[in-house]
This record gives sequence, C-alpha cells and structure tokens, in this order.
Amino acid sequence: MTHSVTLVVVLAASLIAVASTTIVQDCGSKATVTEVRVSGCEVPPCLLKRGEDIVVEIDFENLKETTKSLTAKVHGNIGGIDIPWFGVDKDACNDLTVGDCPVDGTEKIYYSAGVPVLSSYPSVAVIVKWQLLTDNNENAACFVVPAQIV
Repeated sequence: MTHSVTLVVVLAASLIAVASTTIVQDCGSKATVTEVRVSGCEVPPCLLKRGEDIVVEIDFENLKETTKSLTAKVHGNIGGIDIPWFGVDKDACNDLTVGDCPVDGTEKIYYSAGVPVLSSYPSVAVIVKWQLLTDNNENAACFVVPAQIV
C-alpha cells in the first residue's frame, strides 16, 4: 500500500510540473531548452493583461560554449512588424536564479524575468519572440509564442 501512495504522489507532482510548462516554438536555441513558463499560460495564445506584469522563465543547459554575458532581446510581431518590448532588462545575467555569468557551456541556467504589459499597449494579437543572446550574438535560448494583449 505504501508503494501505491508514493507512486500516486510522484505522478501528481509530475503532472503539476508539466502543467505549468508553456507550449512554445523554439527558434534556433543553441542550448537545450528544458522548460519555458509564461505566468498564467499553458496553452497559447497567452492572454497578456494590460497594466499587469507577467513572469517569463526559461530553463536551459548544455550551451556547448562559454559566454561572458547573456542579452535579452524581446519583441512582439504585429502584422509582420517587429516592435521592441519595453521594460525587459537587457542584461539577462541580472535575472538568473540558477547559474551566473559568465555562463559555462555545461552549466544549468534558470532565467526568470518580470515583464510589464503596459496599459498603453493596444488590444491586439501578437507573436512574442524571446531571445537570450551570447557574446557572439547567437541564440543561447530562443522561443516564440502567440499571445493576445487584452
């Protein structure tokens, strides 16, 4: 009976962990991206409420190179036009919760950034592209996700 209870607890914990992952499309990550989480969004399009902040988390490993820094580049694509997303700290090293800069190629990295959805943004469908760039301007991690600003 004890093994049954343990199995149920482990399975439940696994489902909770999986449920919090957001479905995104990779856009050329050099590292192995193990998980992306956008707060309040498991299945796109993610609803982004104007005047509120969201949290974006990216877990990755095996970059296969060392980089002194990571630069966050975020933009929204509306009708084919890329528009920079304001309020994201470009120095992604400031937002690492596991690991640090310089990033060793084998290191596990957990990145977590608060992102404002400004009240001035229009209510519109947008494709969000999030890049963490190495010193060589290559994608350490990169994803796109459809969203709706509401």
